[in-house]
This record gives sequence, C-alpha cells and structure tokens, in this order.
Amino acid sequence: MSTSRLVAAYLHDMRFEFTKMLRTPAFAVPTLVFPAMFYLLFGVLLANKADPSHGLGTFARLGVFGTMAPGLFGFGVSLAFEREYGLLKFKQALPMPHGSYLLARMAMAMLFASVIASLLILIAFTLAHAPLTAGQAAKVFVIEVLGVLPFCAIGLCVGAFVSGQAAPAIVNIIYLPMSLVSGLWVPLQFMPKMVQELAPLWPANHLAQLALGALGQGMSGSVWTHIAALVGVTIVFFVIATRRLASGGVRLLGNRAKARPGFAIGAVLTRSFVFIGIGLIIAGVMGSKAPAKPAADKAATPEGSSESAAATAGTHAPAGVAAPADGRIADFDAGSPQARYGIGFGASSDKFVGGESSSEIRIVDGGAESSKGSLEITGTVRPGFAYPFAGTSFFPTGEPMKGMMDYSKFKTLSFFARGDGKKYAVTFFSTADPHSIPSSYPFEAGSEWHEVRVPLADFVVDPARIRGITIAYGMPGESFSLQIDNVRFL
Repeated sequence: MSTSRLVAAYLHDMRFEFTKMLRTPAFAVPTLVFPAMFYLLFGVLLANKADPSHGLGTFARLGVFGTMAPGLFGFGVSLAFEREYGLLKFKQALPMPHGSYLLARMAMAMLFASVIASLLILIAFTLAHAPLTAGQAAKVFVIEVLGVLPFCAIGLCVGAFVSGQAAPAIVNIIYLPMSLVSGLWVPLQFMPKMVQELAPLWPANHLAQLALGALGQGMSGSVWTHIAALVGVTIVFFVIATRRLASGGVRLLGNRAKARPGFAIGAVLTRSFVFIGIGLIIAGVMGSKAPAKPAADKAATPEGSSESAAATAGTHAPAGVAAPADGRIADFDAGSPQARYGIGFGASSDKFVGGESSSEIRIVDGGAESSKGSLEITGTVRPGFAYPFAGTSFFPTGEPMKGMMDYSKFKTLSFFARGDGKKYAVTFFSTADPHSIPSSYPFEAGSEWHEVRVPLADFVVDPARIRGITIAYGMPGESFSLQIDNVRFL
C-alpha cells in the first residue's frame, strides 16, 4: 500500500470514530455540555465579580474534568461492548493498517478534548471576563488535549477487563470519585488532610496541577514530576490492557512477529515497560508532595516590594514578621475590639468581593471565665457569591492582606466561643500569594462558653506567613449571633 493510501486509511478511521461518537447522544451530549454548563454556573453566575482572577482556578479544574470523560468513556464503555460482541476480532480480519483502530480512538478522544477546551476558553474570554492571556489559553489547550491520553489508557484497561454492561458503572466509579479527591470540585485546601496527602496518587490531580501552573495559580511540585506521573500511568495501563486483549486474541497493534524459540521477547518488553511506568509514577508522586509554588501577583503589592519577590520565590519566600512571644491577640476587656497589635477585629463579609452578606460587631458585658467583656458578631448571610460568609476578621500586620506574620513557633490558635448553636469556621489566609485559597477549621458555638482549639499543623497551609484570620458563618439565607473572647496563640 502506498504512503498516501496508508495515511488516507488512518484518517478515514479517525473520521469514522469521531463521527460515530458524535452521533451517540448518550456520549456526546454529557461529554461536551456538562463542563461548559458547570463553568457557566461556577465560573460566571457564582463567580467573584470583584476579582475575576479567582475564577482561573475554576477554569483550570473544570477543564481537566472535561478532559477525563472522552478518554474514560470513549475507550472504556465502547471498547467493552465491541470486545464482548466480537467486533474487535472481526475488525482484525479487515484490511486495516496496523494500529488503525487504536489511533482512531485516541484521535477521537483528543478531538473531543479540544472541543471542550475551546468551549471553556470561549466562555472565559466572553462571559467570565477572566484575566486570561492568549498564551495561557494556548498552554491550557495543549495540556488538556494531550492530557486525555492517560485517561484513554485507563479506559482501555477498563474495556479490556469488564463486560459492556458493567463498563459504564466502573467508569463512573473511577470518574466521579477521582474528580472529587483530585480537587476538581472542591479545592484541596478545603479537603481533609488525608485527601490532600493522597492527591498525588491520582492522574487527574497531576493534570490539574499542570493547568493551574500554566495559569499562574500555584502548582505543587514541578512540571516534570507531573508529566512523569502522567506518562507512567499511560504506559502501565496501556501495557496491561494490550496484554489482556492479546490473551483473548485481540491485537490492537497488529499481529506480533514470531519470536525465536526459547526467548520470550514480548514478555521481557512488557515487564520492562511496566517497571519503567511504575518508576515514573513513583517519581511523579514523590516529587508532587513538594509545597505549592504560587506565582507572583504584581497587582497585589507595590512594585519592587519584598512581598512580590516572596510570591515569585514560592516556597523560598521569606517568613512574615515574628509574632509577639506571649501569643495574646485580644481579650476585649477594655471595651474595644482592638487587638494588641495589627488591625483589631472588624466586621467582615463577602461584600468586598461582590456579595450581599452583612455583619456587625460590638463589645458586650460578660466574657468567658468571668472576664469583663467579649466580642459579639451578628449578621445575615445572603446568596450572591460562590462562598458567601459574614463575620469578623483580624489582620496581624496592619493593612488587610498586605503583610504576613510568622506564627510558626506556636502550635494552636485558641479562643472561647458561644452562640446560637450553629456551625462556624475559622479561616486562615496563610501563603505568600495573597490570592491563594484559604484553609478553614469548623466549630460549633453552643449556648455555653467553650474553648475552640485549632491545631495549626493540620489546618493552616503556612503558619509562617499568615495574612489574616476570619471567624465567620457561611450558610446562605440565615442570620447568626456569635460571641468570642480571649483570642490567643499557644
């Protein structure tokens, strides 16, 4: 067969696979519509109107969510049915070029991924008004189109082992939980520590880190560690799947040449590739456990300031100003919300980011452990922002979010609380990047005074770089009443 006819045969199979899947509503509609629909919801309707840069993380994560589906469902479900009904063996009898079926499936998945990425980029530029440059959009597009390949390998492996009836359930069991524990729906900073520690095990997390890094949103580990993990996943699952199919008489890459007697070269190559893939996965997982590397945000700090340099340096950023040795912040006994240093406790809500919640503070008589006074926080949380809240905030260095304080010598934030029995949260803004996602610790405020202790090691991203602390309520449509007293680090 001439080269031109060979290329035409490959292109024909690719067009056939793409057209076939496009004409399958059960696959095409959710695959193409859901990522764009979710981005419209979380990146446009519920976005932070005051700071569109916060939506870049949503753009990156939902792009990865969309990338996973063509590989997992396009390979896993369809291949399982075709294998079960003998269509794969039938195709081997056709005069098709070697590997044509496999390449066509891969091209189909990459084409669907490119359509999904293009839709999200279009929404980001037109409706979300995200601060996205053409260069960043191009990088994310390439990452997501190539990033579908590891999920193609996983889907291929599923299709090689399970029946057609079981394949949709198995793929969903992989797809949805992996999306959650990889931080695609809820940022990892809000997830339990165990989930954060296990995140580098999942290929979706590695792809999300690459996309976030391309947008300057902070990336744990390095680019090469994430690439190594994704390449390793692709190799391991592809080799396992092809071996499984070959044992059933299906050879996706064509008939294997006969080996010389006494030398099983196929088995040697298979084991070699599996060991290489496992090695790459281990290297990627271990390398990804490095702390996140936030990008510089020049708009957040004065030009040339040490804070800009700190954000650029990522994990090498200098720590904040040393906190006072005694750890006390405020006891409110003097009849004022002022603290011993920094800006005292003030009313805080989502209004500064375009929300509609409100809060008020005042000093009231009677505090914890028979003290003179305490701080009362009241307000109403209203819908209108993705993460609505209202409460009080403390900024230890003065101007809100402009400086950092080093509390690394302390182990616990302690304060007393009582209230209306509702659940509240202590939120820490604690990285060199002022736009990074904060971490939170939940607590319940009953009718009697009780001490709340927050272990910094478990709930604060970086105790050496704390910018602010917020104590707030976050249930939309409800009013609240809370009192706090004797706030200190121990």
